[in-house]
Amino acid sequence: MASETHGADAAHAGNSMGEAFPPFDVATFQSQLFWLAIAFVLLYVLLSYVVLPKLGGMIEERKNKIASDLDEAARMKAEADASIVEMDKQLAVARAEARASAEKTRSEIDQRISAASAAKNAELDQTLSEAEARIEEMKAAAMANVSDIAREATATILAQLGTKATPKQIESSVSKSIDEMMA
Repeated sequence: MASETHGADAAHAGNSMGEAFPPFDVATFQSQLFWLAIAFVLLYVLLSYVVLPKLGGMIEERKNKIASDLDEAARMKAEADASIVEMDKQLAVARAEARASAEKTRSEIDQRISAASAAKNAELDQTLSEAEARIEEMKAAAMANVSDIAREATATILAQLGTKATPKQIESSVSKSIDEMMA
């Protein structure tokens, strides 16, 4: 029995070796082509009505999003440019105000300095005038003393030399000498 079973299996195996591979079997080409056409039609319908519209919608949505983002970026750039221009204007105004304030302060300080300088100069002129007057007084007093000392010294010298001179002559001679020295 074992040999019959084995013999039947061998006959069956020998029979299957002679048959062609089913996809390459010419007898089944018509049904294979039919199912291939149905598969392509289904694939075409699936792609045309489901996948491609979704992809097209996504692409269109992405395109709109990019355009929207570009428009937003352009708007924001315009706002930034406008802000920069406005900031530059405000900076120019602030600089002008600062310059005007500095010039005003400088002018006020110059006026204060001029007033203080004029007051100090007037005070110094007054002090100088007073000092010159005192010097003149001291000079006059000194000259008066010099005159007296010169008369006494002249009289003493003349007396020691044995020359006689009158006080009027001594006075005249000393005054003349002092006047020549002062001139």
